[in-house]
Amino acid sequence: MFSIVLLPEFEAVGSVGYWDRKWKEESVYEIGWSILPPYQGRGLATAGVAEAIASAGVEQKHRFIHAFPSIHNPASNAVCRKLNFSLMSQCEFEYPPGNIMQCNDWRLELNK
Repeated sequence: MFSIVLLPEFEAVGSVGYWDRKWKEESVYEIGWSILPPYQGRGLATAGVAEAIASAGVEQKHRFIHAFPSIHNPASNAVCRKLNFSLMSQCEFEYPPGNIMQCNDWRLELNK
Protein backbone atom coordinates (compact mmCIF):
# COMPACT_ATOMS: atom_id res chain seq x y z
CA MET A 1 0.00 0.00 0.00
CA PHE A 2 1.07 3.54 -0.73
CA SER A 3 -0.10 6.76 0.88
CA ILE A 4 -1.30 9.54 -1.36
CA VAL A 5 0.01 12.79 0.11
CA LEU A 6 -0.29 16.47 -0.72
CA LEU A 7 2.92 18.43 -0.89
CA PRO A 8 4.57 20.43 0.56
CA GLU A 9 2.89 19.55 3.88
CA PHE A 10 2.95 15.76 3.26
CA GLU A 11 -0.72 15.61 4.27
CA ALA A 12 -2.09 12.07 3.83
CA VAL A 13 -5.28 12.27 1.76
CA GLY A 14 -5.74 8.68 0.60
CA SER A 15 -4.12 5.41 -0.33
CA VAL A 16 -3.60 3.07 -3.26
CA GLY A 17 -2.34 -0.49 -3.35
CA TYR A 18 -2.09 -3.56 -5.49
CA TRP A 19 -1.76 -7.23 -4.62
CA ASP A 20 -1.63 -10.68 -6.19
CA ARG A 21 -4.85 -12.55 -6.85
CA LYS A 22 -6.23 -15.32 -8.99
CA TRP A 23 -8.89 -14.08 -11.39
CA LYS A 24 -10.55 -16.47 -13.81
CA GLU A 25 -7.71 -18.97 -13.30
CA GLU A 26 -5.02 -16.39 -14.11
CA SER A 27 -2.51 -14.76 -11.76
CA VAL A 28 -3.00 -11.00 -11.91
CA TYR A 29 -2.67 -7.90 -9.77
CA GLU A 30 -5.75 -6.33 -8.24
CA ILE A 31 -5.57 -2.60 -7.53
CA GLY A 32 -7.70 -0.49 -5.22
CA TRP A 33 -7.68 3.08 -3.96
CA SER A 34 -9.45 5.55 -1.72
CA ILE A 35 -9.34 9.34 -1.37
CA LEU A 36 -10.73 11.17 1.67
CA PRO A 37 -13.95 13.06 0.76
CA PRO A 38 -12.59 16.62 1.15
CA TYR A 39 -9.88 15.85 -1.44
CA GLN A 40 -11.97 14.05 -4.06
CA GLY A 41 -12.42 15.53 -7.52
CA ARG A 42 -8.87 16.87 -7.82
CA GLY A 43 -7.29 14.10 -9.88
CA LEU A 44 -5.44 12.68 -6.88
CA ALA A 45 -6.78 9.15 -7.34
CA THR A 46 -5.81 9.16 -11.02
CA ALA A 47 -2.28 10.35 -10.19
CA GLY A 48 -1.87 7.86 -7.36
CA VAL A 49 -3.20 4.93 -9.38
CA ALA A 50 -0.90 5.85 -12.29
CA GLU A 51 2.11 5.74 -9.96
CA ALA A 52 1.03 2.39 -8.50
CA ILE A 53 0.61 0.97 -12.02
CA ALA A 54 4.12 2.12 -12.88
CA SER A 55 5.42 0.36 -9.76
CA ALA A 56 3.59 -2.86 -10.64
CA GLY A 57 4.95 -2.70 -14.17
CA VAL A 58 8.54 -2.49 -12.94
CA GLU A 59 8.06 -5.75 -11.05
CA GLN A 60 7.24 -7.58 -14.32
CA LYS A 61 5.42 -10.27 -12.33
CA HIS A 62 1.98 -10.26 -13.98
CA ARG A 63 0.75 -9.28 -17.42
CA PHE A 64 -2.49 -7.65 -16.24
CA ILE A 65 -3.75 -5.46 -13.42
CA HIS A 66 -7.49 -5.40 -12.64
CA ALA A 67 -9.66 -2.87 -10.81
CA PHE A 68 -13.13 -3.74 -9.52
CA PRO A 69 -14.98 -0.52 -8.66
CA SER A 70 -18.65 -0.67 -7.80
CA ILE A 71 -20.95 -0.02 -10.75
CA HIS A 72 -22.37 2.75 -8.52
CA ASN A 73 -19.02 4.57 -8.15
CA PRO A 74 -18.71 6.82 -11.22
CA ALA A 75 -15.52 8.51 -9.97
CA SER A 76 -13.56 5.26 -9.62
CA ASN A 77 -14.85 4.01 -12.96
CA ALA A 78 -13.69 7.32 -14.48
CA VAL A 79 -10.19 6.75 -13.07
CA CYS A 80 -10.09 3.44 -14.95
CA ARG A 81 -11.23 5.10 -18.19
CA LYS A 82 -8.69 7.93 -17.84
CA LEU A 83 -5.86 5.44 -17.37
CA ASN A 84 -6.86 3.37 -20.42
CA PHE A 85 -8.14 0.29 -18.64
CA SER A 86 -10.45 -1.88 -20.76
CA LEU A 87 -13.90 -2.67 -19.39
CA MET A 88 -14.13 -6.45 -19.46
CA SER A 89 -17.50 -7.15 -17.82
CA GLN A 90 -19.67 -6.68 -14.76
CA CYS A 91 -19.17 -9.13 -11.91
CA GLU A 92 -20.14 -9.77 -8.31
CA PHE A 93 -17.63 -9.24 -5.53
CA GLU A 94 -17.87 -9.92 -1.83
CA TYR A 95 -16.62 -6.77 -0.15
CA PRO A 96 -16.57 -6.21 2.71
CA PRO A 97 -16.98 -9.84 3.80
CA GLY A 98 -20.64 -10.79 3.86
CA ASN A 99 -21.66 -8.03 1.41
CA ILE A 100 -22.11 -8.81 -2.30
CA MET A 101 -21.60 -5.81 -4.57
CA GLN A 102 -21.92 -5.35 -8.32
CA CYS A 103 -18.63 -4.28 -9.84
CA ASN A 104 -17.04 -3.53 -13.16
CA ASP A 105 -14.01 -5.59 -14.09
CA TRP A 106 -11.48 -3.20 -15.61
CA ARG A 107 -8.20 -4.63 -16.97
CA LEU A 108 -4.96 -2.96 -18.01
CA GLU A 109 -2.05 -4.69 -19.71
CA LEU A 110 1.23 -3.82 -18.02
CA ASN A 111 4.35 -3.07 -20.09
CA LYS A 112 2.66 -2.99 -23.48
